[in-house]
Formats: sequence, structure tokens, C-alpha cells
Amino acid sequence: MTDWPIDWRATVDEAIRRRKEEGFSQRSLAALAGVSLPTVNAFEQGQINLRFERVIAILEALDLFVRPAEEDSFESFLHDSRRRWKDLVAPLPPDHPSRQPLGHSEQTYAILGLKDVPPPSQLRELLTEIPKSSGWTPFWVPTRTDLRPVIEDGALECWLGRPDTDRHFRDAAHSDFWRVTRNPFAYLQRGYQEDGPDNLEPGTIFDLTLPIWRTAELFLHAVNFARALGASDTTEVRFVARYTGLEGRTLITWAKPLLREPLDHRLRARSQKVELATVAQVSDLERNLEDVVHDFVEPLYERFDGYRPSIELVANQLSELKLQPGFGARGG
Repeated sequence: MTDWPIDWRATVDEAIRRRKEEGFSQRSLAALAGVSLPTVNAFEQGQINLRFERVIAILEALDLFVRPAEEDSFESFLHDSRRRWKDLVAPLPPDHPSRQPLGHSEQTYAILGLKDVPPPSQLRELLTEIPKSSGWTPFWVPTRTDLRPVIEDGALECWLGRPDTDRHFRDAAHSDFWRVTRNPFAYLQRGYQEDGPDNLEPGTIFDLTLPIWRTAELFLHAVNFARALGASDTTEVRFVARYTGLEGRTLITWAKPLLREPLDHRLRARSQKVELATVAQVSDLERNLEDVVHDFVEPLYERFDGYRPSIELVANQLSELKLQPGFGARGG
């Protein structure tokens, strides 16, 4: 007999609790897990004669089951990146801004099917030449000795939140941690701009437009990096994002207070985190960026009492992004 028996009723109860916490109906959970509504209903009634793979799909959708990952898989890379960041911040006080204590975003991508990718030392030069998208572009490559990316465990790694460096901005939003490997995989963790010194009540609000900009910047970075590595139109890019520290935040137009977008100021996040994922071809990202961004971020906004951003909002924000001074400029 095993020393770790599975309490089936407790597992089902926890799954139900997690579903309600995340704001899912049984129908939406079924769609997310790729199973039928009757399967979810039978699972929540405690039935044990369900096919094992369907039970696993439900538990995976609720973040209650993690498959073992192969050593060189994207899942393994995500796990290693999160563990590496935790190791870096472990010596810091619990409320240190570099810990991003009130929440953060994780934005990751994998460019699929590429061969002969250069080693990390050469990837650093390629990343430096990727066109900018804004003043705080993702995967920024600083040149200062105490901040420049280093090679750690076979990955190119950069942490802007190092507490022993002289930095102008020392808040969570400017403490990026990123890793890039030759698979090629890329991971970026960043604190929320809303939790910086410009907000008197950090941890209480979530801006309407910033996730649209940050997602578009990530997608553009992936496209430019893929092209630099020799990708074709049909090369696929897998994206995964996670937002934490959401519960209790109110959705507002903080970064752009003059934006004419009607919002109910009672739109509040009811769950702590959300995970987003998609796969898109390079050509689709180049030609239909608005649509891909809209579909990707929609589940994030739905956490705020079901709010759904319009495609017009996304298109207008991307138009503004492309008008930013220095957009498309090269040189790090």
C-alpha cells in the first residue's frame, strides 16, 4: 500500500473550489480542458469511472496537475526560469521591490522547429539588434558591466533588479528578469508598473491598456528574433503568459486617464492569477497582430468581472504603440 493515498473526494472538492475561485462555469472549464460538459459534471459529482486522461485534462486546466517535463522541453525551461528567479531573490527582504511582492507578469515564448541556433554568446548580439518597441522594451540588453547579461547554466540571463547595482529606478516594474536559450526559448518576468512610485496605493489597480502594449511588444520581439534566426513565414511560435497578484485589483484607465473607454469602476479581479497560451505562425503575427493580441489577452480581462476588451480598443492601442518615438529603431 502506498504511503501517499489519493483522497478522491478531497481532490474533487479542491477542483470545484479552484474552478469557482477562477470564475469558471462548468461549461467554460470543459472548453478549457477540451472535454465535454457532462464529463466535468460527472467529475464534480465524484464519479470514478471516467477516463483517466480526461480527469488529468480537467486537473491540468485548474493548475492542479503538472506533467513531468522532458529535460529540454519548454515546460522544463519555464520551471527552471522560475526556480532561478526565486534563488536570486531568496536573500532579499520579503517586501523588497526586486521580489515584485505584489504580483508580476511572466511572458515567455518558444520558436519552434529552428535548426543551427547560435550559442548564448552570439544570441546576446542578436538580441541587441532587435528593433525597439517602446522606451522599456522587453529583453532589453544593458551594456553596463554590472547589469549586462551573463551566461548561466547554458542560458543567457539578465536581472535588472540586482540590489547591489546603482539604478535610477528601483521599483518592481524596473526589476526585469529574463533568460534566453538556444532552443530558442525566452522568459521575461516583470513587476507591474501600477505598483511603482507613481501610484499611492500599490497592489490595488490594474491598467486597461498596459497588457495590450506589453503583449504586442512580446509578440513583435518574438517575430524579429525568429526572423534574425532564419525563420520562415510558417515557423510557429508558442506563447505562454502568467499574471499573478490580481485578486482585489480594480480595472481602470490608469496609464491613460483621458482614454474614452467606458469602464464600470466595480470591475474587480476575483482570482489571484491567470495563465494564457497560444501558438501562431510568424506571418500571422506580422499581418494580423491585432487579432492575435486580442484573442490572447481576452481571458486576462475576463478575470475582472467578465470584462471583454473590444478589437477596436486593441487596434487603437497598437496604432499608438507604433507611433512611439524610436519604434522600430535598432541598436539595443
